[in-house]
Amino acid sequence: MIVSPCCRIIRSCCGSNLGTFHSRLAALCPSYIRIPNSHARIFVTKSRKTNRLSSFIIDTKEARQRNSDSSTVGSDLDEILKDQTPSAQLRLVDAYRRGFQSSADSEKSSTGAQVWRTLIFKTLLFGVVSCCAIMLFKRTLGTFPKFLDQNVGSFAENTDVNFSDVQGCDEVKKELVDVVEFLRNPEKFNHIGAKLPKGVLLVGPPGVGKTLLAKAVSGEAQVPFLYASGSSFDEVLVGLGASRIRQLFTTAKQNAPCLVFIDEIDSVGGNRTYSSHHPFANQTINQLLAEMDGFQSREGIIVLGATNQAEVLDKALLRPGRFDVQIHVSPPTYEGRIALLNLYLKKVKAGSNIDVEKLAHGTVGYTGADIQNLVNQAAIAAALRNDPFVEMHHLWDARDRLIMGPAKRRPLDDQTNRVSAFHEAGHALVALLTAESIPLHKVTIIPRGEAGGLTSFLQEKDISFMTRAQLLAQLDVLMGGRVGEELVFGADKVTTGAADDFRKATVLAQNMVKRFGFSSKIGPRVIPDTQDDQIGQATRDLIDKEVDQLLNDSLTRVRTLLSNQSKQHRLLAEALLHFETLTKDEVIAVLAGKMKPPKTPSVTSKSTTLLPQLGSSTAPEIHV
Repeated sequence: MIVSPCCRIIRSCCGSNLGTFHSRLAALCPSYIRIPNSHARIFVTKSRKTNRLSSFIIDTKEARQRNSDSSTVGSDLDEILKDQTPSAQLRLVDAYRRGFQSSADSEKSSTGAQVWRTLIFKTLLFGVVSCCAIMLFKRTLGTFPKFLDQNVGSFAENTDVNFSDVQGCDEVKKELVDVVEFLRNPEKFNHIGAKLPKGVLLVGPPGVGKTLLAKAVSGEAQVPFLYASGSSFDEVLVGLGASRIRQLFTTAKQNAPCLVFIDEIDSVGGNRTYSSHHPFANQTINQLLAEMDGFQSREGIIVLGATNQAEVLDKALLRPGRFDVQIHVSPPTYEGRIALLNLYLKKVKAGSNIDVEKLAHGTVGYTGADIQNLVNQAAIAAALRNDPFVEMHHLWDARDRLIMGPAKRRPLDDQTNRVSAFHEAGHALVALLTAESIPLHKVTIIPRGEAGGLTSFLQEKDISFMTRAQLLAQLDVLMGGRVGEELVFGADKVTTGAADDFRKATVLAQNMVKRFGFSSKIGPRVIPDTQDDQIGQATRDLIDKEVDQLLNDSLTRVRTLLSNQSKQHRLLAEALLHFETLTKDEVIAVLAGKMKPPKTPSVTSKSTTLLPQLGSSTAPEIHV
């Protein structure tokens, strides 16, 4: 009997593919009785020869699991072959060998194909992801040549702008005349041994004409003008900003004498930071400092910088030898505003009745850009109404629109209109009857922006400081709206229309106590808002008490004033309900009885709903 040797041969050949053996055995021996599949699937041997033959099969977790029950499979195989003749057993063994070899080759080829498919899939996936990343990078930064371009700024041989084109800043032009002389005739200064300034810094709020002044300096000196913006130096690539700085000054040296203008220089010249997370953050400003040290004053290159945030500039940039001169450019004065208004009104079809002096009084604090925008908005309004010329009312409407927003339709609710009329009449009457108040300009109950009405004022002259009496008068005017409602409708019927008035009054009272030294109990000291947490609780309570005292005293004064002038208050409110808008002269005419509205029903104390901000008094902001 050769059952045992056959079993050993089969075990050495079959490995774990006993299922293939069963299928071939059934084809050769129809009388073959198949054993359960659960036993066939776990057939394997532990011999060394079996390990060599089974190396064709991938060593998976399932194959390792099948290695545990080989003894059971061997006993089952003995049962299969014990009743067969020796020749049949040999045929079975030969058939099984051929089947196992075919299965192993097939499995090996399928495994290789799977590896190739996985490799191709990963390659395609990497290509798709790379293409998407490149497209996103290009979309964010533009084309690569543009992104990597080291050129910065624009170059002009002649700006065609002179000092005559710049109005409203005569004092600044006088200071810049020296810079023009430096560029025109540097030998005059070198002969006497004077060193020309390397840099001039223009400091001022937006819109005052810093860029136009720089162009005018270049135009007057007849030298090339090289312009760059502070934000155009740095990009995401490390070192690109420093490279562009070098390129800028290389171009300047090639075209000397010339003027280099860096607008918004705080973008590149801000205080340096020291952080391990950004070790290269200071390369651009360091290169700028090195370049301004590198060229000689004899080369005829002057750097002009402009900023509205001089406090954030690095101190090394402001030291002598770099930006030697600082020139402050302020909003235009009264005479400057007149010059600017005349300049821009010449560019539009203006009517003959325009009072430029009155407009100049009404545009205190306006910059040159603001005045240009005012005239342009007035011209647009005239064109939309098909008017042939820009008239005075177009300019006043444009001013109100820029301050308070576009005009709206009056509410259809009569009670809302009456509350708004008495609110604005209170502001206007207090302004007229208070000696130190800013002169009244006009009052209207036409809603604008978030306000249900508007009381505006005109300063007769520019002021650099204000007295305590003038500040108290501003408090009284701000309180006039709430008191005007209270005296007519009652304390329980007042509205939320005075919310913005109270906000302005509170800020003004706090400044009087904490900044201006107008409190005898606090004394002549300044308490910045940033130091509120550094003062004691007793001092805080004292400040609050002084602020409350100022506000309550103002409220009492206004109650007394309007109570004594209740007839005039009512008369002015009724006129506003009819005429909607009254100028100062018309208000005086109404109070004098020279301008009477038609009779309307008397005011009743009807209940009112809570309203949005009904009015606003446009007293100028206080700048210290």
